[in-house]
Amino acid sequence: MSEREVLLDVQELSVDFRVDRKTTLRAVREGSFQVYKGETLGILGESGCGKSVTCMSILRLEPEKTTRYPSGRILFGNQDLLTLATKELGKIRGNEIGMIFQEPMTAMNPLFTIGDQMMEVLRIHHPHMEKGDAYEQCIRMIENVKIPNPQRIMKSYPFSLSGGMLQRIMIGMAMLNRPKLLICDEPTTALDVTIQAQVLDLMNQLKREQEMSIIFVTHDLGVISEMADRVMVMYGGRKCEEALATSLFQEPLHPYTQGLIRSHPQPGEKRERLEVIPGSVPALKDMPAGCPFHNRCPYASDECKETFPVYEEALPDHWVACHHWRKAASHG
Repeated sequence: MSEREVLLDVQELSVDFRVDRKTTLRAVREGSFQVYKGETLGILGESGCGKSVTCMSILRLEPEKTTRYPSGRILFGNQDLLTLATKELGKIRGNEIGMIFQEPMTAMNPLFTIGDQMMEVLRIHHPHMEKGDAYEQCIRMIENVKIPNPQRIMKSYPFSLSGGMLQRIMIGMAMLNRPKLLICDEPTTALDVTIQAQVLDLMNQLKREQEMSIIFVTHDLGVISEMADRVMVMYGGRKCEEALATSLFQEPLHPYTQGLIRSHPQPGEKRERLEVIPGSVPALKDMPAGCPFHNRCPYASDECKETFPVYEEALPDHWVACHHWRKAASHG
């Protein structure tokens, strides 16, 4: 894996939110990961685990007035995105790095047609492009995302389209400038199962055709299994496990990952009731010391409550941060 070309390299990233003059909360703690060219990295975890904040921070989309990055670097090519001026970062947003949000209706302006908004994406990064050329590119992209009658769609307003069609439009808009990296923040959550499957197939097809990389954020293991080459599991603003998708599902090592998999129906399994992970993700202001999962973990020890475990390679290309795993491995 180390021989593959690294497209994005996030190093020791921490993200703080300022609540008021005296209170600052840490949402992401010393997060490090890489995205390789041509792969899909899945980021898995419950709501509140830091997935979306991590991805929004790549393009610095969190509110500038209340967000701080006390440590870390986000290397894209030879540039640290955390140090770029807003103007320089604007050349990368939507051009070299695209993003698809969870709710397409709130991500689009209801006062402008689909065509106006798609063409604006092109004109921002290609100001000298002829209007006719921009229109034709948008038509072709609507056809690529499998929506019929693209001329009518260009004249339509967002509220006149279904959620599934809008999500396809959002994918098309994100792909217009042929980005090297596409960040997808729970893009299929609001869709029914049939439309969700079509959208996932479409994204995989466009990924192959345009040779791009994807970061796919979700809490849905079924979606992760469909999309990801590699999976990073987050909890409490920290990375707790990372592996190839096949390895993660076959041999999950962290108790949190094990709990997530047991709570999801498995093909061929017959269980009257799915297991659940007791408790809930702590709020940022209530984040415990040590391993943030210890108050929900059946194997927690005093050590888990006091110190965050070392992140180590447990199996080939399979990394985990867990005191319980280390003790079990030393006795095994």
